[in-house]
Amino acid sequence: MRLNATTLAVLAGLLLAAPAFPQGTGRSLDIQPGARQNGMGAAGVALGDDATGATWWNPAALGFAQRSAVQLTYAQLVPGLATDVSYNYATYVQPVEGWGAFGLGIVFLDYGQSEGVDPAGNPTGVFGSNEFSPALYYGTRILPDFAVGASLKYIRIQLAPQSQSGVGSTFGLDLAGLYRIPAARLRLGVNVQNLGPSVTFINEDQASPLSRNVKTGFAWEALKGDPLGVVFVGDFNQSLVTNDFRTYNGGAEVRYANEGGKGLSEIGIAGRIGYYSDPLGDIGDLTFGMGINWGALVIDWGSIPQARNSGLANVNKISLGYRF
Repeated sequence: MRLNATTLAVLAGLLLAAPAFPQGTGRSLDIQPGARQNGMGAAGVALGDDATGATWWNPAALGFAQRSAVQLTYAQLVPGLATDVSYNYATYVQPVEGWGAFGLGIVFLDYGQSEGVDPAGNPTGVFGSNEFSPALYYGTRILPDFAVGASLKYIRIQLAPQSQSGVGSTFGLDLAGLYRIPAARLRLGVNVQNLGPSVTFINEDQASPLSRNVKTGFAWEALKGDPLGVVFVGDFNQSLVTNDFRTYNGGAEVRYANEGGKGLSEIGIAGRIGYYSDPLGDIGDLTFGMGINWGALVIDWGSIPQARNSGLANVNKISLGYRF
């Protein structure tokens, strides 16, 4: 689908869970990966028990990682309006004995093809618009039940051709912590995201800050048994760019697992529900999801709402993961 520059700007404002632009620039940094977390109201800062949860959501969880893992997340962000506007996230986790664990992540947000025009309104041809952000994650335990972590990311945003000053780039930093209370089966997490210089497209006077924010949350394993398990999660997200933007996220997961087998004979299935509230972005509705694992292979699906007045259907996110 080819879009003009005006339509492209509209799409950028409609992306899932992306609030008004005063929050900052770089929509790819706001979109939450992990279909599991999205099914539970887009809450996951304290969950930390899969590859995405130990990288994008909270790199401090890498301090507790015991197995290598890889995970991919895909979503079409504006279904029914632009089928080629997609979100892609890939991450890999590698524990290192005595050090904690390292992680790699790559975000690619594709806005599709656009029709360019010059200041006089003359067409300049078709160009692709996208955001690309690779990241390096690290986490380690400083106490038996307390870990810290950080990520360093590069962000490149292309909304128009380089010749029209439509490309900007910068670096970002996340700082995180995760505390476990084993006796209560409770985890508490915090992640300060996207600290770094603003993105400049035309000149320094028009620089746009990254969407800096702080996430806090909990994960409570209310029931841990064989074969049934229940987890409740809750997050609060506050923008550090504007006081007006914040989200409230919460949900639950019920999981049934046959843990009596070995290898690929182990089968589990999970159902999830949650609520996502973003008053500034006019988002407030239920989320849904489910997952299935066959041994080390995990497939998750999550459905999350968009702005009430956007006229767009829920975004469906699919994640595929494998633990080595």
